[in-house]
Amino acid sequence: MALSVQFLHREEFESRTLRALGGAACMGILGAAAQRLHFPMDPGYFAVVAAALAGARALPRHAIALRIGIATLPVLPFLLGLDDPLPQSLAGAVAAALVAWLGNGRGEAGRPFSVAASAAAAGVLVPLSLHVKDVLEARFVGHTGLWPVLVGFLTVALFWSIGTLPANVVMELDAIEARGRLLEDTLKGEARTLAARALTLYRQCKDVVGGMPSSPGKQELLGVLEKMASDSFSLAEAHAGLEAQLGSVVANDVDAQVKELRNRAATTQDAVARRQLELAASSLGEELNHLDALARRRERLLAQLHAQVALLERARVSFVGVQGSEMGEKGAQAAQLARRLKSLGEDSAAPPSEDTTPVTAPQGTRVAP
Repeated sequence: MALSVQFLHREEFESRTLRALGGAACMGILGAAAQRLHFPMDPGYFAVVAAALAGARALPRHAIALRIGIATLPVLPFLLGLDDPLPQSLAGAVAAALVAWLGNGRGEAGRPFSVAASAAAAGVLVPLSLHVKDVLEARFVGHTGLWPVLVGFLTVALFWSIGTLPANVVMELDAIEARGRLLEDTLKGEARTLAARALTLYRQCKDVVGGMPSSPGKQELLGVLEKMASDSFSLAEAHAGLEAQLGSVVANDVDAQVKELRNRAATTQDAVARRQLELAASSLGEELNHLDALARRRERLLAQLHAQVALLERARVSFVGVQGSEMGEKGAQAAQLARRLKSLGEDSAAPPSEDTTPVTAPQGTRVAP
């Protein structure tokens, strides 16, 4: 299987980075004031914590505990007497892990691999940011004053934020799962719910098939499941495309324009002007009919998507009670189950209709001068 790497929730990462920079900037101002009082603030802790506190977005039930953890846990490495920059590295790793775990703003805990990858990346980048900060101070901005402290805190926060990027990266070995994950991230509304359900059912069925002994029937069964899931995702994509097309045009506005043009044509005395208004109304009427056809096709695609997800539900139910040992006793059972699921898909398939062909926009009516 080909490895697929996807960057999900891009807006979340960008907004988290901006908030982190804002939090570090505020902490940098306090750091400059503390420097004047001869109380230097280590950016390896204060910039990281400020960035994490500002960038984290958690559910209300996790918000207080998460912020307490971000403020307190990164300080523990500094109490162990470790040599620099190891405490700063561990502090950045702890803060990144907490944000990736419960502060991603999606209402769900981060995946263990994403959390660990974010912690590792931040743990490497925070010491690197401190080196960059030292170079900037030595060659460009100096060591004292508001500007040097602010630049140092922002540099650390920027590198730490980049370290949280793995929280938004998903790697899949299965192309079907990768496609489903992408749709789950990009779609909206009922189509997204159905696509997510189809992905869950596909994974459950694939796990059961994965426990079966190797045989040609097993490969055939996997192929049938992949096709069923792929068809579901194709329907979801087509529905989303029509949803976008219809969302850009308001049918009521077009209908109002048609009525207005016809009323003006009825009250116009000049024959040429009346003819032009009638042709314009006819052209807009064709567009309105096109919108109606798109709306009907959208409803049919959604109905087909419901039927396809229901088919995956039936496939999952077909696996209930199936044990790998039973498949080993009769290797033909996997092939029989594959043929059964394939026949179910053929029976539930919609007959050829206008939904199988793209709906093209009607040609506009040319109005002669």
